[in-house]
Amino acid sequence: MDGENLLKLIFTSRLRRDLILALGRGPKVLRELQNELRSTPSSILHALKALESRNIVRQNESTREYELTNIGYLVYIQLKNVVDSLEAISKFENFWLTHDVKPVPEEFLKTIGSLKNSKLVVASPDELKSPHELYTDLIKRAKWVRAISSVVFREYSDAFLELAFKGADIEAILPEKTYEKFINMLEDKELGALKKLSNMRIYTLEWNPRVSFTVTDYVLAFGLLFPDGRYDMTMDLVSYDPKARKWALDLFHHYKQFAKRVL
Repeated sequence: MDGENLLKLIFTSRLRRDLILALGRGPKVLRELQNELRSTPSSILHALKALESRNIVRQNESTREYELTNIGYLVYIQLKNVVDSLEAISKFENFWLTHDVKPVPEEFLKTIGSLKNSKLVVASPDELKSPHELYTDLIKRAKWVRAISSVVFREYSDAFLELAFKGADIEAILPEKTYEKFINMLEDKELGALKKLSNMRIYTLEWNPRVSFTVTDYVLAFGLLFPDGRYDMTMDLVSYDPKARKWALDLFHHYKQFAKRVL
C-alpha cells in the first residue's frame, strides 16, 4: 500500500479514523466500539474490514477484541499527532495568524498539538496589561523556572530576582542585546548579589530567537512576537498540562545548546 492510498483510507472516512484512534487507546470488542463511537454494528464492521484488509487492524481470535497491528500502531501515532496539532491550530487560530511562528524550530511546530490544552489569555481594552500581570503572578510560586525572552521589563526582572533570592532554581536565555539591557537595569548592589547566587544562571544567544516563554514546575506561559518584531504584551498561551510544559522545556534546551553562560 502506497502512502497516497493510505492517506485516502484514513482521511476519507471519519469512522475509520475514529476507529484507529479508539484502538490506539487499547483493544476493544465490537460492543465497546459501538458505545464509544456511537455507530451501528454494520457500519463499524464495514470500516474494520477495510482496515483489516490493509493490515492496520486485526481481531484476536481468543478474546474477540479488535486491536491495532504494528503497522496500525505506527499509523495511530502519526494520526494522533496530526489530530492534536490541527486541534491546537484551530483552537488558537487568531494567535497563530497574527504572530510570527516561523522562528520556532520545525521539529517543535510538528508537535504543536502538545499545546492544545492551553488557554489563550487576551488583554481586554481596559486591562492592557492583564497577560503581563498574570505572568508575574504565575511565576511567584515557582520552585524552578526556565525562560527565554526576546525583551526585558523591569517588572519581569524584579519578579525573577525575587524568586532567585527565595532560592528558586532559575535559568534564563536572552539575546545579547537584551542581556545588556537587563544588566543596565540593575543597581550595582543588585548585580553584586545576583552574581553570588548559584541558583540563578543566565545565558546569551548571539541572535534573537524571536520567542518568549517561561516554563516552571507547574505552568507554561508562551508568547510570540508580531511579524514586525514587536513583542506582544496582550496575548499569551497559558497551560498547566504536563505535555505542554515538557514541550516548552524541550524547546528551552534546544536553544540552550547554542547559548553561552554569562552569569
